[in-house]
Amino acid sequence: MNDYLKNLADGYGSMHPVTNKKNEKQPDYDGWIKIDGKLYEIAGWVKFGKTNNKFLSLNIKHKNIEDAKEV
Repeated sequence: MNDYLKNLADGYGSMHPVTNKKNEKQPDYDGWIKIDGKLYEIAGWVKFGKTNNKFLSLNIKHKNIEDAKEV
């Protein structure tokens, strides 16, 4: 795990565009957030609603700190 994840303050995180998508099912954004001292991996997909309004659909998964990949 890198210094960014080690030093991430509770209630904070970040998401970044995925630039090397291999297929359309992969998220458009990914990142990390820390809540109550636990690290979560975030994935986001840009979608459009019925009235063509743009929004971000999210998936959040708890990760053990030992399993955290590099940011």
